[in-house]
Amino acid sequence: MTLNIKTLTALALFASAAVPFSAHAQGHPSQTQVDGQQAQQPAQVPPQFKADTERAMRYALPADFMPRATSAIGELQARNIQPPNSQGLGLQAMISQAGQVPGFAAVLSSHGFTPESFITGMTTFGMTLAVSNGQVPAGMPSPNPNNVALFKAHPDQVNALMQAMGNPPH
Repeated sequence: MTLNIKTLTALALFASAAVPFSAHAQGHPSQTQVDGQQAQQPAQVPPQFKADTERAMRYALPADFMPRATSAIGELQARNIQPPNSQGLGLQAMISQAGQVPGFAAVLSSHGFTPESFITGMTTFGMTLAVSNGQVPAGMPSPNPNNVALFKAHPDQVNALMQAMGNPPH
């Protein structure tokens, strides 16, 4: 199994938190029947997920984040280092768990990351990308404007990181 967007973002909260993020990221609200018609209700966001999301959306990606992350992912894949299953964990628990994976922190360090800066950065990257593509429900925090500007200034780097994660751009 390669490090793909689902694997990395599960590590980084984007794909999972107390409730799987995929439903939130894709903007699938819950539905109920009202007088025989489907009524849309906003999806419930657990408090830990909301706090972690706000943390990630405030985080400012370093200007060189995307090329370094692309290189780090390539090396992790080459060494067959797999992140742990972090389904249902908050961001800090994922960071702690990732730091326990043999070789993970050393590879990240060689690319200028700690487990915390990499996982938080990958979470920020994924969530900023989701917001840019209209894939989050209303009420989610806005991404850091510096990150949006970074994405706009370097679309080639965004695409390269997505490809490294196994999720080619559309």
